[in-house]
Amino acid sequence: MRKTLLLGALAAAALACAPHAAGAQGMDERCSKIVDALCVDVTVGQCFRKNDIWDYIPQKCTGDVQSMVEMDREARQQQRDDRRRDKVSERRSEGPSFSCGGVLRSRPSMNASKVASVAEGQQFDSVEDAGVWFNEYKWYRVRYGDVEGYQWGGIFWTQGGREGTIPSCNG
Repeated sequence: MRKTLLLGALAAAALACAPHAAGAQGMDERCSKIVDALCVDVTVGQCFRKNDIWDYIPQKCTGDVQSMVEMDREARQQQRDDRRRDKVSERRSEGPSFSCGGVLRSRPSMNASKVASVAEGQQFDSVEDAGVWFNEYKWYRVRYGDVEGYQWGGIFWTQGGREGTIPSCNG
């Protein structure tokens, strides 16, 4: 029953489109609509890891879908490479980071549970941007010794400056 309903939805999606190429890649727009209907909450690459999903793809769309899966894989690899390169660049351009005291949290949130207290002047061994802003400062995942958690950029500083942190403990 589920398969019949899904096939009906896919057929409707395919018929709703004009039979012309989609996007700069020259792919059939009907094939793109079918993939969109199948892969609602996941990436194309994740969606087509399940072998049975291919049963819903018309034979004429197989090549286009394989191209979409490969483009998704390549885009994700490029994002990983970019993040890795950004982290290396960030580590090279900034000096050591020091806490102005405060609390390390389990997550990047003022409401998250306390992991540890941090003394003023404590130097961090590593600092990684958590990608979360709060009151004009960023949250960072930090580590010193065997202690790891999140500290808000409003209570630590980095020699040479770091986006989303204070310039020093003294203002």
